[in-house]
Amino acid sequence: MGRPSIRLVMKDYDFLAPLACGEVAARGIDLTLERDTPLATDRTATDPTIAAGELSLSRALSRCVDGDQTFVAIPFFPYRGFRHRCFFVRCGSGLHDLRDLAGKRIGTNDWPATGNTWSRAALREQGVRIDSIDWSICPSNPADAARPQGILPPYVQLASPGQSPSEILLSGEVDALMCPLPPPGFDGANGAIVRLYPDFRTVERDYFRRTGLYPIHHVLGLRREVLASHPWIAHELFRTLEQSRLLWQAHRAEWAEATPWYLAEIEEVAALMGPDWHQNGVAANRHVVQALCDEMHLQGLVSRHVDGTAIFAEYERAEQS
Repeated sequence: MGRPSIRLVMKDYDFLAPLACGEVAARGIDLTLERDTPLATDRTATDPTIAAGELSLSRALSRCVDGDQTFVAIPFFPYRGFRHRCFFVRCGSGLHDLRDLAGKRIGTNDWPATGNTWSRAALREQGVRIDSIDWSICPSNPADAARPQGILPPYVQLASPGQSPSEILLSGEVDALMCPLPPPGFDGANGAIVRLYPDFRTVERDYFRRTGLYPIHHVLGLRREVLASHPWIAHELFRTLEQSRLLWQAHRAEWAEATPWYLAEIEEVAALMGPDWHQNGVAANRHVVQALCDEMHLQGLVSRHVDGTAIFAEYERAEQS
């Protein structure tokens, strides 16, 4: 039997450099890495020729609840991020804190998205009821517009077609935006659109100290038929990606000139979160995945409460190489 061929689609992360450059190689697999930052998660989810790739964790959990067995989840988490930086308001709005958003109108790009689920969790953590807000879904790009939104709660509406997030904020149709990237019109502290938290780093560090959560957004998925034919591949993909990440991480201090104070940032984050703040595997991330599962149930995104470890059960049972 020949070596299995695997197409792996992920965003163009720095930690993939050792794998992309051949310093790290998968054992027993003809592995083709395709880096596609804009469309990795959508392509993985919809293209049956892609054997493995990056998936939205919230959507993977939803599929698990719904009984969709297309993918087996591998506990490698390529993308994490805090979300307090993702709230935007008009300059001079008088809004300065998540608690100020209670009872307000917020526009967002995608309701079920993992990142937006974590953002709503940040609101709840500050005592803001999600259902006290009038929400408008306003896709910021074609990929957002193509993603299904599921059954929306009664306090969530679709914005008028053709409007952009920036337009509905600047027109006063909404009081704030909750979106993963700064919208057009954002120009630091000088534009018409500003961050709710200009010093989001301090706010996010305080959130980590309170909760111990470094939010996970994406997970690696492997098509079930591949696992059925080659049960060892799941663990080999994990090993290969983790080896690439750790090799990149071992040299990150050598790139200190990327920004003038990059080295200081590395040292400060390591002091707060530990030297390996991007650990993979089930045990190291059980509390974060469970926190997302709890939020999805509380926010009505899934019909029942989910054990966060259940999504990785097949990976843990799979044969190791």
